[in-house]
Amino acid sequence: MKHEIPSSIYFSIFILLILACSGKNQIPSSFQLAESGEIIRLPLDTATANISDGLQFFPGETPLLFNLNWMENSIQMYDLIQKKKIKELKFDYEGPNGVLDIMGIYVHNLDSIFLFNQLVGQITLIDTAGTIKSKITYETPEQYSPAFIHNGYFKSPPILNGKKLLVKTHIYGQITSVTNEQLNEKELMYEIDLETGKTEFLGIKYPKDYLIGGFKLFEPSIAYGAGKYVVSLFGDHRLFYTDPRANPLIETPAQSQYIQESIPLFPANADGLSYRTYSYYSPHYETIEFDPYRKVFIRFVFHRFEHDPLIPVQEMRNHSGPFSIQIFDNELKLVSEKFFEKNRYHPFDYFITSEGMYLSTNHPLNPQTKEDELAFELIKFDPLEKQ
Repeated sequence: MKHEIPSSIYFSIFILLILACSGKNQIPSSFQLAESGEIIRLPLDTATANISDGLQFFPGETPLLFNLNWMENSIQMYDLIQKKKIKELKFDYEGPNGVLDIMGIYVHNLDSIFLFNQLVGQITLIDTAGTIKSKITYETPEQYSPAFIHNGYFKSPPILNGKKLLVKTHIYGQITSVTNEQLNEKELMYEIDLETGKTEFLGIKYPKDYLIGGFKLFEPSIAYGAGKYVVSLFGDHRLFYTDPRANPLIETPAQSQYIQESIPLFPANADGLSYRTYSYYSPHYETIEFDPYRKVFIRFVFHRFEHDPLIPVQEMRNHSGPFSIQIFDNELKLVSEKFFEKNRYHPFDYFITSEGMYLSTNHPLNPQTKEDELAFELIKFDPLEKQ
């Protein structure tokens, strides 16, 4: 007798095959960082320092690295396939072709590159030919700074949505006199209407309890990815996030294994040297960034480090100590943390590609550092096996 196979079995097999195929294409959500030993080197001219004032990677058929040179008020473009500079755009500070002092850049595409200064509410829009396409003047909210876009310090890239640009800002005033109650009411970002120049707060404010235990620097880094804004602060183990509707911040635990529960407070009656020592060498958190290739967040953690009194004040930040990099999945669950020893890497110069993270090896005390090149080691994202 011939037995017919029930159609429900065929349907079950079909579903299993779909799941198996989709599983093969699924991006892992858990990674650990690993040094590869693979180095890329980009030659420099004599007017360019081997520690960048800001980097941005732009993918494409010809992947490009944009390097900002403050001293020259210029932007250099490097072809990462040929490993050489292909163009340099130099700008006047003032006049019809002036762009003010370039503090940060945002490469939206090769025809829309946004230039930001740190003094007035003006954004200059250029292309890769260096053509000034427009100068956008906007209203800076009272008691807040112009857009604070810096490509190497607590990175917080602007977020473009149609004709609206969301940017990080700073609070004006004596920061050490700010109380917890005052900070609660301060905004982290505002939105610029690129057509009218009007600005609007979205209601994304500092956490309610950040300064309850005493004063700490409250510098934020802000990233957007996986459908949410994510905020990391200098002196807080936690991460904070909200959705694009800018609902109140939600906290999630994110403590580094290398920082004790109690983060040091700002020293009382600190002078300039004490301020820098605290800012650079006390244990703290800095940039958080979304990796669009692996759909994870990374955060830089700086460990306690003793200041060498022989290092000039202006060089202290570049002489950074040991640090680690945390990886969070797209739900902000901490999945790994990688330790990096002192004097080997310069952690403020890096860029992320589909291959991994290229981390600068140009620490001033690394004996392999050369004055005439930018050098980066590929740090790979190795998938972690599911437990």
